[in-house]
Amino acid sequence: MHDDDIPSDPHLVRALIVDQVPHLAALPVTPVVSSGTDNAMYRLGDRLAVRLPRRLEAVPLIAKEQRILPGLSGLPLAVPLPRHCGQPSARFPYPFSVVDWIEGTPADLAGLSDPVAAAQSLAAFLTALRGCGTQDGPIAGAANHNRGVPLSEMCAVTRRCIDALADEVDAPRAHEMWQAARDAAPHQGPPQWLHGDLKDDNLLARDGRLVAVIDWGLAAVGDPAIDLAVFWTWLEGDSAAAFRTATDLPPEAWDRARGWALYGAVIALEYYRETADRPCRNAALCAISRRTLARLGLRHVHRPSPATKASTSDTERSR
Repeated sequence: MHDDDIPSDPHLVRALIVDQVPHLAALPVTPVVSSGTDNAMYRLGDRLAVRLPRRLEAVPLIAKEQRILPGLSGLPLAVPLPRHCGQPSARFPYPFSVVDWIEGTPADLAGLSDPVAAAQSLAAFLTALRGCGTQDGPIAGAANHNRGVPLSEMCAVTRRCIDALADEVDAPRAHEMWQAARDAAPHQGPPQWLHGDLKDDNLLARDGRLVAVIDWGLAAVGDPAIDLAVFWTWLEGDSAAAFRTATDLPPEAWDRARGWALYGAVIALEYYRETADRPCRNAALCAISRRTLARLGLRHVHRPSPATKASTSDTERSR
């Protein structure tokens, strides 16, 4: 998936558990398939999971999760709390985490028994998250791939990716949408907690209800408008309307949120989609990106273009 992939497998995970958490060594280790780009996940028995960085940029994100998640417990939806903070070793020279396994499946909106109630639950969760104390919280920027920084800081990479996707995206309209979001009034007041990566497989459902928010590697304190991008990345119809009604943020935050939805979709699609030079790196994430762009009204029929050969290195460094 990346040029700097860090390999892992169940044998490595078992060895790490034997070395560092020996009282859990008898538990079975099972890989978990997901579209996540930063971490590899393995189930450990019935109640635990192991998270390991899958690329070098994700290494500090693991350590950050270990530090911040205990302080975010008590929110209206479950979050995976660390139970053991694995240390770098000769066997695996990076940190890793043993966390709670939260039973559930990626929250496919169509599979929820009441999508409107799920949207309201997520809105209540984000309101509670923004109310958490931010003392010693990581500031949006280098700590979380720039999620929640002023949109003006993301112009170069966003505009380049829009142009590179001109075979799939209405580029002139996308540039206009980005400019409108960039020109929106900035976040007022102190920075607030944000998750930074709300999408289907970071939201878990069980028995038809939304129950958990996972994968906190891109969390930070900054502009919480980025989390409103879930309006386009996940919600639709009545559930989207219910989420907007239940979310207590001003109109200009929604203007910025539209920009964040656009940004997330174009940088991911430009980097992960199939090109003439390589196969698709992450089909699930490309599907989410294309769906988001369609909901933003920016998708058009795919036509092969030399733009698909655009360089991807700058994009990945900006994620």
